[in-house]
Amino acid sequence: MYVGGISFSINKSFGSLQLVPQKDGLRFHYVPIVDGIEQFDNPGFLDLLVPLDAVGGIWATCRAFLYGVESLDENIIMQGDESKGESDTLIKLYRDKPRGQHGKLTGEEVCWLRLVTGRSEEERRRIKLGPRDLLCLELACNTVMVLAGEAGTHQPELYKAQK
Repeated sequence: MYVGGISFSINKSFGSLQLVPQKDGLRFHYVPIVDGIEQFDNPGFLDLLVPLDAVGGIWATCRAFLYGVESLDENIIMQGDESKGESDTLIKLYRDKPRGQHGKLTGEEVCWLRLVTGRSEEERRRIKLGPRDLLCLELACNTVMVLAGEAGTHQPELYKAQK
């Protein structure tokens, strides 16, 4: 799928997520593993470019989770083309509720990445993220921002007041 440059991998027994930094965003390339074999034609397969404007939020949330500071989850919803029968895509980075006294973080909270592209179980992936996995995601986001800065692909627009 990807030749050259830097990519990061999060491998689990049920699937492999390759994070590919690009100048226009972060590519999520998820391949389900069934009976020890990668399934590129399985409904759980995903090849998705997360747009550049969404990468900063993922990066900040990853860093907050790595440093164990208070942070909400990060939700990205990418709208599918209804005329082509495409579902919306949800990317959610979150952690379990704080376990400490009065809702304080203890450092034992589990972090998760949820990728939802449809209604079937195969299209609802939930990946438990350890510190190494969070670091891979954080470094991939950081690399995207460096590539975008170098290529000049990020052209942010200010929000305009609604009338």
